[in-house]
Amino acid sequence: MNKTYHTKKMNEKVQIVFEALLSHIENFEAIDVIFLKTCVQINTNSTFLSITTKRDRLELEFQLDREDDFFPIFLCQRISKNRVLHRITLSELSEFDNQVKIWIRDSYELINKR
Repeated sequence: MNKTYHTKKMNEKVQIVFEALLSHIENFEAIDVIFLKTCVQINTNSTFLSITTKRDRLELEFQLDREDDFFPIFLCQRISKNRVLHRITLSELSEFDNQVKIWIRDSYELINKR
């Protein structure tokens, strides 16, 4: 994976979070990391995580089969009978905690089970 990727000039704290996130998903099976101009998409059968880089934060978008509408989630929107879109932001490594890792894993498993 290209860990020096920048869509926008990230500050050092955000770059550390981005690298930790990429390292975390390297352990998932059968994934593709697609570096687009506007975001980074992490795919298995389809996209299970989208990362938009900003100078001072990362914006993560993922789907779950449930509504987890609590902090740090700032958007929780049902998009189909079995899918709920979620968005969070991360700006420091301490925010990339076990809960965020669970959401990413759950999104991966939801998309991968097709």
